[in-house]
Amino acid sequence: MAPILRRLRPPVLVLSTRVGRGMYSIGEAVCENLPESAGRAHYAVEDLLPPGSVNEDLERYKLISSRFRPLLYIIYTFPVFYWRKYARERYIKRTDLGRLEAKIRSLQPKTVVCVSHRASFWASNLKEKTGMDFDITVVVGEYGRNIGYRYLFWECINRVISPLDREKTGLELPENVEFLTAELPARRVYHELSQKAGDRNKVLLVCGFWGQGPIREIIRQIIGSARQVEVTAVCGENRALYDSVLAEFGRDPRVRAYGIVDSLAPLMVECASIITKPGISTLVEAHAVRRKIFLLKGMPVAEDNNAEYAIRNMGAEWFGLVGFKRWVGA
Repeated sequence: MAPILRRLRPPVLVLSTRVGRGMYSIGEAVCENLPESAGRAHYAVEDLLPPGSVNEDLERYKLISSRFRPLLYIIYTFPVFYWRKYARERYIKRTDLGRLEAKIRSLQPKTVVCVSHRASFWASNLKEKTGMDFDITVVVGEYGRNIGYRYLFWECINRVISPLDREKTGLELPENVEFLTAELPARRVYHELSQKAGDRNKVLLVCGFWGQGPIREIIRQIIGSARQVEVTAVCGENRALYDSVLAEFGRDPRVRAYGIVDSLAPLMVECASIITKPGISTLVEAHAVRRKIFLLKGMPVAEDNNAEYAIRNMGAEWFGLVGFKRWVGA
């Protein structure tokens, strides 16, 4: 992606999202791939939106994905939810984007790189409302179709960068929008760590920033059967999960538990494999470090697509105790 990013008009502002934190990590990697002369800066779009919009985009999604996950099939399959948001902003224009506008005016970027649908929506909405003069480059941070991308202010967007070929994205773009294909970037530290092989008897277990996954069940399976394997479990911001892991395994020297971590890199370097939901940044980073990837079921649709891509292109496989033990050599 670096050659494409070097073509962008500087200064460059990168906007990503804090939903799940994966896109934010991709945004950090995009910043690293920009030349220093680009005057690069990176913000999560939620930090520049009013509380109501943050609740709609972040808190509501977190609630649904945690407690009403089957509803995500409907959201990702039927466009009415994206269309409603688009129509509201197109015709009613009710969201106050003053903070986002003030930040962009203060930085005066010539290009805004939007990592994720959310960042792309709000940046293109602002440009449509105000007529501000900056290019918008959309980075599609997933390995499949997302119907939400149909409902952007495409007349305000200049180019799209996707890890997939255009026909696989399903995007029908205006003629003025340039489409480019490039691998999603990982931060430099992950490529540097690829020179060090991990220990096959150490595995990293991750279920996203929100800690939505069967971490305790997986630990029980591994230490109950592959007794020589040490498990490093990251529970993210799920405090209840973290506490329960400590309560059950806190005295077992084969298990280490963490809550929120700034980066997986220091933990990943020791481990030869990672068991994870197919979140986008975890896949990109694990592949950059050349670690074996075992997949757990993730969010419907988007992470299903990510999993299929990882199996085809990253040597990943679905986690199963028999297959995991065979790979470890237990």
